[in-house]
Amino acid sequence: MAVKTELLGDSAKIEEEQIPGQIVYLFPGQGVQEVGMGKALYENSATARGILDQLKHVKPGLLNIMLDGSFEDEPVDVFDDTAIAQPAIVAVSLAAYFWFLERNPSFKERQPLAFLGHSTGQMSAIAAAGVIDKKTALDMAVERGRLMQEIGQKKENKGGMVALLGGTLEQAESLCASASETLGEGIWVSNDNTVDQIVLSGRESHVAFAAAHAKEVGIKKAVRLPVSIAAHCPLMQEAQDLFAQYLKNIKFEKPTSPIILNTSAAATLDPEEIREDLIRGLTTGVKFREALQEAQIIGVKSFVEIGKGPLSGFAEKAIQG
Repeated sequence: MAVKTELLGDSAKIEEEQIPGQIVYLFPGQGVQEVGMGKALYENSATARGILDQLKHVKPGLLNIMLDGSFEDEPVDVFDDTAIAQPAIVAVSLAAYFWFLERNPSFKERQPLAFLGHSTGQMSAIAAAGVIDKKTALDMAVERGRLMQEIGQKKENKGGMVALLGGTLEQAESLCASASETLGEGIWVSNDNTVDQIVLSGRESHVAFAAAHAKEVGIKKAVRLPVSIAAHCPLMQEAQDLFAQYLKNIKFEKPTSPIILNTSAAATLDPEEIREDLIRGLTTGVKFREALQEAQIIGVKSFVEIGKGPLSGFAEKAIQG
């Protein structure tokens, strides 16, 4: 059973019986960012406001565009910039999570089965689980976003992403092979999200090829994603190396509940496995469908999505599939 909670208003107060059994908290990644994100949280919760206000020091100017769309002289589509999107998403997710606990005190005592974030959302997940503190999570999101944006914009690394709807992982891999046979290596599966949604990432020429030829391998629809980089693929190797150096200086604590990893879909309490997952995630695809299945294996009864996103929908499809 997947339960979606959009923690943007008074609906954050829920009855415990709506979420039965063992819980896995889900934290969204890029794609959920929009002007106005966090505004209701900022206006209605001192707890959430305290978290969001930290952005004034961590990423000056970002809170303004989140709340009302103003960001110096930048256009609204600056949110397509991963260096902007990542800290915004982590800040709102953590603000929503801790407001949720504030509004629903019984859930503070109810130990979740696990935490699971999707890509950028994994930084939110580990902060919620006590692996790092909230300020460290915001700093980490700023650094990760900056590195991915800067390295991803280099000529040799430039690319994009395309979502494949109504197809299988095998069909997606076949499409990658076809593109690579035609153009040389340059496209990979970056997100195995759910039963019928897979994302490819790679060089622009390869992404365009995949979008044009998706139906030939049986995929119903291909949709280009509004992102500024090719994430979760080997084009991010330099960013991954630099991010690994950055993470060396951060202490990771044992989580209060297991973290389900993005790159292996395993559940772990080991801080070093969590660190390695964050590092490898820059060049390795997110195995979100498999992670949801792992949650089912270890006994999940309810998924609670923190914030407004697609993850509980992914969960329903993955579990049913």
